[in-house]
Amino acid sequence: MEKQKKEIIPSVNKVAVTSWNAATSFTSDAIEFPESVRWSLDIQGWAGVTASAPAVTILHSNSKTGEYKAYSSLATSIDLTVATNRVIYNDIFPSRYMKIQYVSGGSTGTLSMVLSK
Repeated sequence: MEKQKKEIIPSVNKVAVTSWNAATSFTSDAIEFPESVRWSLDIQGWAGVTASAPAVTILHSNSKTGEYKAYSSLATSIDLTVATNRVIYNDIFPSRYMKIQYVSGGSTGTLSMVLSK
């Protein structure tokens, strides 16, 4: 039997990224991955967003307080104006910690994020 997925709401300074002001760029708090598992990030609540150039980069590190780098070239500056880019996933996450970097690019409205692992 396969493990059940766990849903996590990414946070910024312990404030959940739900109905987040799309004009405000951020880097999320660290999300721990004690095991290498499949994961997906779903960026939701996009209907009210006026998008100009929003993007997401997945960052990783093996130290919670260490230096975070882009997870891969495919997970860097992902264009959120493309609807199919609003679900980001991979079969494995070998690093211990993940952060999500969102760049507004002048967008307005609200958005939410849910990470499943």
